[in-house]
Amino acid sequence: MHKFSFIVLFAFAAFLNMSCSSTESQLKNSASDYAEVPMPESALSEEYPEPEIHAKYPGGSAALNEHIRLNTVIPEIARIEGYEGRLLLTYVVDEKGKAGQVEIINSPHESISEMYKSIVDSMERWEPAVLRGEPVEQRYVITSFFRDGNS
Repeated sequence: MHKFSFIVLFAFAAFLNMSCSSTESQLKNSASDYAEVPMPESALSEEYPEPEIHAKYPGGSAALNEHIRLNTVIPEIARIEGYEGRLLLTYVVDEKGKAGQVEIINSPHESISEMYKSIVDSMERWEPAVLRGEPVEQRYVITSFFRDGNS
């Protein structure tokens, strides 16, 4: 019985060690995977001046675009009622790296607006933009054209 307890304890310790080391390496890798995402000139304003260092998203622009693409699923109500048109929205990455403050400028359907609010809310945490050595808010724009498959 004593030998069995030792084997179980050893196996648990080995598992715990592998779990911790893989988590540490994932954290190190994910931190190095952040890449700047430039903001479009149309998002610049006195409230949101161009930062010295743009906000960084894990995986950069390609990963951000992939997140948006994978989560864009036309809601059934929009399919029924029609949804052709342009979506234009802005959102802000705050000083802590959280994306939010979605403002819908134009949308082909209310359900699509709600879907995109959810997409922004579910973004991974960014590294915030930096201006004069301090983290600052940075505004981004999403624009997309939707064509209803029925037209």
